[in-house]
Amino acid sequence: MPEIVGTCVEDDLINHTRIMDDHQLMYRKMFRGSNEPLSNIETEKARSELNETDENRKSGIQELRDIMTENEHTEFGKKLLEWFEPRKNEYLIRFLRARKYDVKKAYDLMKGYMKFREKYPGITDKLTCDSVRDLLENSFPGILPVRDKQGRFVLIFSVGSWDSNVFSFETVLRGYVFILEQLLENEMAQINGFVLIENFKNYSIAQALSLRPSDLKKMVDMLQGSFPARFKGVHFIYQPWYFTWTYAVVKPFLKKKLASRVHLHGYNLEKLFEAFDKTSLPEDFGGSGPPYDPHAMIAELFAAAQDKDQKELETRLDQFHIAD
Repeated sequence: MPEIVGTCVEDDLINHTRIMDDHQLMYRKMFRGSNEPLSNIETEKARSELNETDENRKSGIQELRDIMTENEHTEFGKKLLEWFEPRKNEYLIRFLRARKYDVKKAYDLMKGYMKFREKYPGITDKLTCDSVRDLLENSFPGILPVRDKQGRFVLIFSVGSWDSNVFSFETVLRGYVFILEQLLENEMAQINGFVLIENFKNYSIAQALSLRPSDLKKMVDMLQGSFPARFKGVHFIYQPWYFTWTYAVVKPFLKKKLASRVHLHGYNLEKLFEAFDKTSLPEDFGGSGPPYDPHAMIAELFAAAQDKDQKELETRLDQFHIAD
């Protein structure tokens, strides 16, 4: 009998190691996928859903740069130009994609992005790996290695496990922004978009009472008009009756489009599984998949972030030498 038990334990360890290795590869592709060519499916999706063509890419980039130059005489226009002008065309493409190549709307989104950074420096300033490490190790938030049935990237957050005395709500939003900024390096994320699953199991009345309207407004601002990201759905699960207090505060801030993408599932997750494969979700999120382990994600996220910082430094140095 002891041998049988020992064998079962060894098999479990082997399976766990295999799953972790698979997840590591998925996260590596997720955060370092910017160098991979788009598949035919994603190229067609960009064309049919986002109006992307070679001609629109070329003209859209030029028009954005022209608009920035035309508005540099204003104080805000100058700030906008200083931020965006040195950046590569690929950086501007994410704003065009997020607004389906409507150049005026893309420019408005660029302004919204800069205004968010100025309005909430506590969320956006000095975003480094070390500044968010503790957050992400506690899965505030997490990101699943597997995308949903529409190819969208899935961010998860166990609200009931969050202690505002340890991590303020604004600090949690830093984790969201850090992940989003890195994921948007991936063209597949720009085209397919994101969905959020907010798990309210064990969410307490004390937590509900501690959330201030100003904090919730920050998250809503992040989700609408401030990031070049396509937020395609926000799913709330296992929310208790007093969640209505929280949602009553949030709802007035929601624009019609985002409000239509909010799904309140409670404990009935049938509709949730229409969008997500049950095996891709951890058990505490109603699925049958393995528990979420943030360490594989963090390793690949931080490696990609450091590579990005190095490339940006090299670009700035090249521009400095050219200027000389």
